[in-house]
Amino acid sequence: MELKKLFFPIGAGEELRERIRGALLVNKFFGTHLSILACQLDPATVYNVRMTLRGGILFDEFLRTAEEELIEEQQNNLRIVCEECEKLGIIVSEDQSVPNSAFLRNLIGNRSDLVQKHSRYSDMVIAAVPTTGKITGTFEATVVKSGRPAIVIPRVLEEFKAEKILVALTGSAESSRALGHSLDLLKKAKKVHCITARHYLQESEAETIGRIDNYLDLHGIKATFDTVDAKGKVPGQILLENAENGNFDLIVAGMSDDNGIREVFLSGTAHYFLQNTKIPVMM
Repeated sequence: MELKKLFFPIGAGEELRERIRGALLVNKFFGTHLSILACQLDPATVYNVRMTLRGGILFDEFLRTAEEELIEEQQNNLRIVCEECEKLGIIVSEDQSVPNSAFLRNLIGNRSDLVQKHSRYSDMVIAAVPTTGKITGTFEATVVKSGRPAIVIPRVLEEFKAEKILVALTGSAESSRALGHSLDLLKKAKKVHCITARHYLQESEAETIGRIDNYLDLHGIKATFDTVDAKGKVPGQILLENAENGNFDLIVAGMSDDNGIREVFLSGTAHYFLQNTKIPVMM
């Protein structure tokens, strides 16, 4: 798939500049337009205390202060985006057809709802890992509910490249979809290594390797293959160990939402991986 537009939501919290820079690095790698979305709630809704404060003057003053803080936050976000774009040689432009460009939009409303709606009109979404590794509403709206392929980046990312790629295969539809979305990157990579857990093998290891090799070879991709034993370890830990030991730049994996239990990679919960990864992952 030819990428033209990426989508990245931001919110308050720590490492704001670092998160914005990380998303811009991904955008620079692909040479696309990055639509950055900052969402704030309407102060009149958040601070609707007219029923508890006597008189309208006190409320109006309180609301005016909240609105000034909102404007200050918007201006700070814009300043950071412009500064980081200048450092990376990225054009600040609202025109989505301009390659290697980015633009910040500020919208008022519920962040998860706005992110879910606007993320669907992009070729790929970018999300920073949540602070604690626990999946938030905004993260879920971006990665799970957008219906678009996603790149999840650590909160601090100094460089984005895809020369060495680790592919985690689970036999699930989500894993297969992630593999399909990553084919263009895999074709350009210098090294592609596939791993799967032994309990996913529905036939012999040789047959599994053969099917994967045949499919990748059809697309001109040469890959190595390995199986891992998930017993006694958190699956996310196994994935990270393999990624770090192999000095990989990017992980390709699938994420599913099954009965409210979000599972990632080798059928383990996403929490460990999201809390500890320093490597971007494409889902």
